[in-house]
Amino acid sequence: MRASLERNSTWPVLTAMALTLTLSLLAVAAPLRLPEGQGFPAPFFPLIALFVWSVRHPRFVPPWLIFIIGLFQDLLTGGPLGMWALAYLLAFAIARLRSTEPSAREFILLVARFSVMAGIATLVAWAAGSLSIGQPADPTSLVTEAVITLIVFPAFCWLFARKRERTTFS
Repeated sequence: MRASLERNSTWPVLTAMALTLTLSLLAVAAPLRLPEGQGFPAPFFPLIALFVWSVRHPRFVPPWLIFIIGLFQDLLTGGPLGMWALAYLLAFAIARLRSTEPSAREFILLVARFSVMAGIATLVAWAAGSLSIGQPADPTSLVTEAVITLIVFPAFCWLFARKRERTTFS
């Protein structure tokens, strides 16, 4: 008897999503240091993972999950509690205003949409961090991390598009 070509089980998707989100949070929390003792700016891996999963399976990325991932990032990185949760929620709320999801072949549109979302998340995180300390925060490390995220994201987007083409047309 042949196995069905349709994959009705959601467990592999949920397992893969949980694994990638956990690894992305651990990658952000990893204490990478430069020789001078300064921290190494890491890309916003949780934002990348949330974005890729929200494009691939939007029903599996509800607002409460985005909020929890942001809170975990705040707890793991030692930032003001709620800063990334608020940043991710507002960025996703604005990014989801589009009525249709782009297909995997719309590489440029995915990168552009993620760039806008990363910019919004960076701006909101800076504003929330500034409000939590009571004065304007130094944006250089946050902007550096956002730029590194924008440089790294097209590789993830390309891999996502290739994976989607293989599963759709095979």
